[in-house]
Amino acid sequence: MTTIPDIRRKYLGAPGCSDEDLEIVKLVRDFVDKEIMPCRRDLDGGWHHDEKLAMETIRRVHQGLVDIGYQRMSWPEEVGGLPVNPGIGAMVAEEIARGDCGLATPLGIVSWTMSAFILARRMDLAIPLLRKVCDDKPHASCMAITEAGGGANVEDPTQHGRPIRTIARLDGNEWVINGHKIWPSSASVSDLTYLTVCTTDPDSGDEGIALIHVPPESKGLSFSQPLEKMGMCWTDINAEIFYDDVRVPKENRLLGPGEDAKLLHDIVGIGRLGTCSYAVGVAQACFDIVVDYTMNREIAGRPVRSRSLHAAIIGEMAMKIDCARAFYQRVSDMQRTGQFGRPGEPVMLSKSSAAQNNACEMAIWVVNKAMELMGSYGYSYGYEIEKYYRDMKILQLWLGGPQRRSLDTALGYYSFEW
Repeated sequence: MTTIPDIRRKYLGAPGCSDEDLEIVKLVRDFVDKEIMPCRRDLDGGWHHDEKLAMETIRRVHQGLVDIGYQRMSWPEEVGGLPVNPGIGAMVAEEIARGDCGLATPLGIVSWTMSAFILARRMDLAIPLLRKVCDDKPHASCMAITEAGGGANVEDPTQHGRPIRTIARLDGNEWVINGHKIWPSSASVSDLTYLTVCTTDPDSGDEGIALIHVPPESKGLSFSQPLEKMGMCWTDINAEIFYDDVRVPKENRLLGPGEDAKLLHDIVGIGRLGTCSYAVGVAQACFDIVVDYTMNREIAGRPVRSRSLHAAIIGEMAMKIDCARAFYQRVSDMQRTGQFGRPGEPVMLSKSSAAQNNACEMAIWVVNKAMELMGSYGYSYGYEIEKYYRDMKILQLWLGGPQRRSLDTALGYYSFEW
């Protein structure tokens, strides 16, 4: 049974968090151990990725998280929320990702999209959505950024929105949107918003970038079948989005010329930092599996983990996990206080980009080493290492990929253009 001191040790003392705060982390951790860990393979649809099995399991687990109050955490009481210490948000996300990072993804995207409305101070749009988020049903939300022809170019601050080809044209009191997005999480299943990154004119640069709230029921909005992927086969639904003369009210644009561009980079910075907790959660899960496995597996009559070569690898895994956790927690504090500027400004975007790269590279290394220490058992379906291996890679690829983030890390120290 995990105790509060156990949680405090895991999260490097959890500075700024009371024991009462950590009881919430413990509540989620206990739920993960009881309700997610035993059905990790079912969340993937089993060996054959069966859609029916996966969806039934996902709905049950998601509803369970709603029932313990997860979806309401962090939101104001006036919309039915459960305000909590902001310092535990990443811990809770890490615990869910320890069970399944694909399951954690759509849950986190609800918070991510809502944060955009709040950063823009558009409470007129946010409050009706937050009231839904804080009810007793699971919900999904979509941040539509990536385009088939643009990829990471949309997130690139040095390209100033010029590669965006989803166009919004003002017609009276409505925006008319035409274009195509690919890869957004929760595409086709969102019931809250399709927060769409588009442009009024690609030649206008940052002035043209627009973030527009597109309600899911909007006419002219359509979707492809879910895209088939290596991992997160059913837990995170990705699809193409087609905008065919989609009309939304003029006031659904979150800010305006120039300001939406700043908000886009804020969103990217927040998303990159949020990814770190998922990556560390995956690494922690694989570390826990391999520590148990190497206790029971023997070499020449002694547990594998007692042999110096293997113990050194396990020790290095622990070190890398703690270092990545400490890095993202510190950057989270910097982002939350705003002492070094907005999340999308060069200094903070540099830190969140570096934190995501560091956490993802660490997690991929840890999962790979776990598989090596377990040999064929790590590679086999019988253990969950292979699933974590498949799921983990996309955490490194989304929101610009490691190369784009390395460039954004450099932009925190000096400026350059293409």
